[in-house]
Amino acid sequence: MPEALHQDSEETAPNSISKPADTHIEVSLQSGPVSVTHLDWPKACGAEAVFAGRTRHANHRQFGILKRLEYEVYAPMAKKILMEIALETTRQFGCQAVRLVHAQGPILPGEASVVVQIATPHRKEAFSACRHAIDQIKQRLPIWKHEIWENGRTFAQGCCIHSKHVPTVST
Repeated sequence: MPEALHQDSEETAPNSISKPADTHIEVSLQSGPVSVTHLDWPKACGAEAVFAGRTRHANHRQFGILKRLEYEVYAPMAKKILMEIALETTRQFGCQAVRLVHAQGPILPGEASVVVQIATPHRKEAFSACRHAIDQIKQRLPIWKHEIWENGRTFAQGCCIHSKHVPTVST
C-alpha cells in the first residue's frame, strides 16, 4: 500500500515553497513495484507526460542473471525531498498536476521502480517537467539500490550520497 502525501490546498510545504492554487500534487513511497495511475487531471491541461523507470533484464559477466533489485530508502527524508521536487517542478514549468512515486523493497526485472506523471497545458512544458523531475529524483533522493544476481550481490552507485548534491536534514 503506498504511503502518499497529497497537497491540494494552499499550504506551506518544505523549505517554505507553497503550492500554487488549483494544482494537484501527489508524492509517495510504495512497497514493491509502482504503476501509472489514471488521475483526474485539470481540464486546462492538454499534455500529460509519463515516465516509468523499469528494471532491465541483465546478465552480469561474473554474477550471472539479475534476479531483482532491492531499494533501501530513508523514508522521512525521501518524502520531504519528493515534495520539494514536485513543488519546484510545478513552479518552474507551470504544472497543474504532478505525481511522483518511488518503490522501496524488491523489484523484479520488467517491473517499475519509479513513476513520474506531469500535466501541463502544453507538451513542451510537460516533457521538460517530466525530465527535470526524474533527473532530480535520481540526483537527490536518499535511495540505495542493491542488485541481486543468481550468484551474488552488487551495490549500484547513483544515490545522492554519490553526487555533488547532498541534501541536508533539519531535525
